[in-house]
Amino acid sequence: MKALRRILFSLHIFICMEVGAQIVDFSQMYNNYVYLNPAFVGNTSCPHIFTSFRNKDSFSDGFTSAYLSFDMELGKSNSSFGVSLLQDFQSSVFSETELLAIYAKSFQLQKKLFLSTSLAGGYVHKSVSYSNLVFPNMLDVFQENIGDSGEDLSSLKRNDFNSELGLLLYNDVFYAGMTVKNLQGNVTDFNKQQNAFPRILSLHGMAKFSTTKAFMLKYLIWFYPHVNIVIGGTSSYAQMGLILQKWMVQCGGAYRQNFPLNAKTFSFFIGVVEKKFRFAYNCDMTINSSKRIGSHEVSFGYQFDCREKKKKFEAVKAPTF
Repeated sequence: MKALRRILFSLHIFICMEVGAQIVDFSQMYNNYVYLNPAFVGNTSCPHIFTSFRNKDSFSDGFTSAYLSFDMELGKSNSSFGVSLLQDFQSSVFSETELLAIYAKSFQLQKKLFLSTSLAGGYVHKSVSYSNLVFPNMLDVFQENIGDSGEDLSSLKRNDFNSELGLLLYNDVFYAGMTVKNLQGNVTDFNKQQNAFPRILSLHGMAKFSTTKAFMLKYLIWFYPHVNIVIGGTSSYAQMGLILQKWMVQCGGAYRQNFPLNAKTFSFFIGVVEKKFRFAYNCDMTINSSKRIGSHEVSFGYQFDCREKKKKFEAVKAPTF
């Protein structure tokens, strides 16, 4: 059975490399803003750093993803800059590293309504070590051990350019955005082998409201409904959720439906929010499968001190949900 799982994983790796890059499915869209939409770069007036770690129990060993971002405003030009680093790997078989530089520009549409646009570009390195995979011709019903394979077991490495586009409409109580990942689409490497980066579209939004307009802390509870729809690649999905906040504590959940596969996932979330930092944990679990494949994700964000700046556009800051 273990050998069968390793074969299935080998086929999965082949499919991923042939189809092209896929985005990592971080569940905490309400915290991981820069990964969700690069137009969020600079949404706080002070420099901000964020990191997230996710482990998914897929096949035999599972995928592990780590993400790090840093962003800040650029003077009084209503523009911002950021960098992000993503590492996605599976044991000693599959590895992908992406480093992006991000530039964002904000525009005032109305007194308290703004539009932020962004463009990100950078370097992607992918590698697969076929010597650590199991192929069908390595199995023999008359032998217990795994034999040799006639396949080419040399490692495959690719270096590519990747880019993203982000648009964000916001005020102090909501945001609605669109992200196009793998903006350049299909590219060709130096060996004239096509490396498909399928464009992936993300439509997302969030709002916030409270139980009282008087802002009495004794009774105040914040509600954060959110939605994220991802279209493209080998699969698409829709995620809807609700976060509740009382004092510094947040908790909530989200439901996700994958297409075309009928995979349904529920996510439980808990976090702590303070003026300068936030910490969160969530656990995802497939609810319509006999094998409860799940994932765990933790994140931490910190906002550095900085000098107070004059209000630009006579408006509020971008929403810090």
